[in-house]
Amino acid sequence: MLSFALAVLVYPGLLVAVVAGVALLLVRAFASGAAGGEKGDLIADLRESWQGETIVPDGVSESALTLGSVVAVLAPALALVMLPVPGNPLVTAIGLKGDLVAEGALLLGLPLARLFVGWLTPTPLTRVAADRGVRLIVGAALSLTLSLTAIAQQFNALTIANAPVKSPSGVLIAARVLAAVAFICVLPVLTRSAAIREPGDAGDAAPDELLEVTGRDRFCFRLGEAIQLVAVAGFFLAVFVMPFFSVTPQGAAMAIIWIVGLLLTAVGIGVWDALRRQMPVSDDHPPLTWWLGWPLLIALAALVITAWATRGV
Repeated sequence: MLSFALAVLVYPGLLVAVVAGVALLLVRAFASGAAGGEKGDLIADLRESWQGETIVPDGVSESALTLGSVVAVLAPALALVMLPVPGNPLVTAIGLKGDLVAEGALLLGLPLARLFVGWLTPTPLTRVAADRGVRLIVGAALSLTLSLTAIAQQFNALTIANAPVKSPSGVLIAARVLAAVAFICVLPVLTRSAAIREPGDAGDAAPDELLEVTGRDRFCFRLGEAIQLVAVAGFFLAVFVMPFFSVTPQGAAMAIIWIVGLLLTAVGIGVWDALRRQMPVSDDHPPLTWWLGWPLLIALAALVITAWATRGV
């Protein structure tokens, strides 16, 4: 019971997650600004949201809006608690190894909460944002599922292995690289931020599902984005990066790898935010068109090569 309380409240729970999440969001904003994108003022947004008055839009149930904001914080927090990050007390106490299916579902919790609020709000712009968001999630969920299926096949289990498989074959390494690339394509969708306005179908800034969310509810969503960024980056490291080490790093080396990996992941997402703003956008529902192209092809290739590399094992 004590281990569970420590994991939920302290490490890798809410306390450390909020501090690390805010730090990574700042790194992401800095990288986006350096690459020519939007920086956004996270601290000011959090402060104004916390101090601001919550105004429930007309036609929206206050309890439903509260439910969405709670899920936005709870889902990524649970995903992080269940992740076997170094030093997680639940790993040593009950041997928690992380469930790939549960982790993948929980990482979709915040994007789905955004859609829920978008469809809940009767404003046309918000509904348009929700329709655009669902196309993003449908495509991302497909690539996410295929990449995790390939990794599960390589691990021969639905849990995150604590120790990498030693001496993998060249074909298996190629499969892991493709699975990692497929998951990288999903990162921007899982870590969408209310501070980053994506270009719309006509090239203008697209509306956001949280356009009319104010006060404490907006604060919860922004806080959930911080925790989500930590959970997604940690999941990426644990599942797609650490298995490349033939010997599991220990002590200070492990801490350095995780810190550098988290920072580089945040930087990469920030750079993508900037590049995404500079890309030309057509009028043919680009989110779904994009996902049915290269991301899907890469994910399928990872699954096919994995099946080929692991047959008879």
